Amino acid sequence: MMADQVLPALVQRRAELAGELQKAQGHVQQLHADLASLDAVIRQFDPDYPVASIRPKYRRAETPAEHGAMSRSVLDILRRAGEPLSATEIASRVIAERALDASDKGLRRLMVKRVGMALRYQRTNGMVHEVATEGVAMAWGIAR
Repeated sequence: MMADQVLPALVQRRAELAGELQKAQGHVQQLHADLASLDAVIRQFDPDYPVASIRPKYRRAETPAEHGAMSRSVLDILRRAGEPLSATEIASRVIAERALDASDKGLRRLMVKRVGMALRYQRTNGMVHEVATEGVAMAWGIAR
């Protein structure tokens, strides 16, 4: 019977979600305690400081392109290509490898920008170099 297979999976998933919720609630409680401690220290320096008026500051969510993932992708693409490629060509291959929407012009511009940043960073590390080409676009190759 299908219910015999589905029910245990649903029960397991519910248990996992309940565990995540408990962990998150513990984290929220710790954040409240940390805020209360900071408020107390601020009031020690200035008892009249309006701590409630301090607006929250949100951190930007990390993207997959952070922590060297883009540089690794760029270097892998250049190694596999075996020939110099432009930043636009590399960006197109990154988009294809990550199964992103190749028709999104904004995404394409962003990827070309990130690829360019990764290439310039890797140039300072001696991993890639610029290659003279006949076309307008600058090509990049793996440093030997």
